[in-house]
Amino acid sequence: MPRFPVLADVLAARRRLAGIALDTPLEPSRELAEESGAAEVRLKLESLQPTGSFKTRGAHNKVAIIAAERPDAELVTASSGNHGIAVAAAARRHQLRVTILVGASVSPAKLSILRALESDRCTVEISGRDTDDAEAEARRRHELGAAVYVPPYNDADVIAGQATVAVEILERWPECDAIVVPIGGGGLISGIGLWAKAMNPELRLVGVQPSASPPMYAYLESGSTRPMPIAPTLADGVAGNVDRDSITWRMCRRLVDEVVLAGEEEIAGAIRWSIEVPHLLLEGSAVLGIAALRKRTTGVEGKRVVVVATGRNLATETLRSVLEA
Repeated sequence: MPRFPVLADVLAARRRLAGIALDTPLEPSRELAEESGAAEVRLKLESLQPTGSFKTRGAHNKVAIIAAERPDAELVTASSGNHGIAVAAAARRHQLRVTILVGASVSPAKLSILRALESDRCTVEISGRDTDDAEAEARRRHELGAAVYVPPYNDADVIAGQATVAVEILERWPECDAIVVPIGGGGLISGIGLWAKAMNPELRLVGVQPSASPPMYAYLESGSTRPMPIAPTLADGVAGNVDRDSITWRMCRRLVDEVVLAGEEEIAGAIRWSIEVPHLLLEGSAVLGIAALRKRTTGVEGKRVVVVATGRNLATETLRSVLEA
């Protein structure tokens, strides 16, 4: 029986993350409020985390727990980039060996960061075509007892770490009544929903996926968890199918009010908007909420909205192509 996170796990995660994960700012965006019809919009800038994304929260929380129980453990993880970067940093902090598996489709920017982290204790391997293949191999090594798997989303401790985003949001802005969150495997929005809905059951929680990779959207529409074809997307950080046994399916069904989609042109436009208006460098997955607000698909008109901007690890080539389009 899988373990689901509870509020006590979130509070424990917050204590473990003190001095590691930043309490990132909520930056007001008058321009985005005007475009979306919201009463007020603030951007939760997880792009300012030391590893470049929110993933530092779940990774450090999980690795700290493993290190306390098994200080000689060898770790393995699978990642589209940001989770791997965060796990590498956490493993280094606890002096654990780690192997990071990435698919051949990994973003060049994220692969470059991962390669720079390689050492005698940290190895990066290309495994299969994409994140789905890398996750399957990481689970296989865990089942063989070769290493302890640190999942990117399907884990109560990882989700509890991500939930600390919501703790900070509601401490700083208790009047917030809507949160818009990018969705890949669903760990971030599940954690945010766990805490936010407990504090305010009426809060509107909206997820955003790229049209090119919409497994959670499809699940909430049809109930199907079957793998689907995944197309290339600027939001590579959330691309891929979701483990069919993941606890995030059930958590999203219970906690998320709606999942909406953003197309590639809308994602590119949101990257450009982020640079030109608030002067922020954000990766494709990080601007999904911005893209959705700009086309008014989130149902947050008149609300006080936080948009979670999840990361900054954008490839130079991708940025150049977006700006030149």
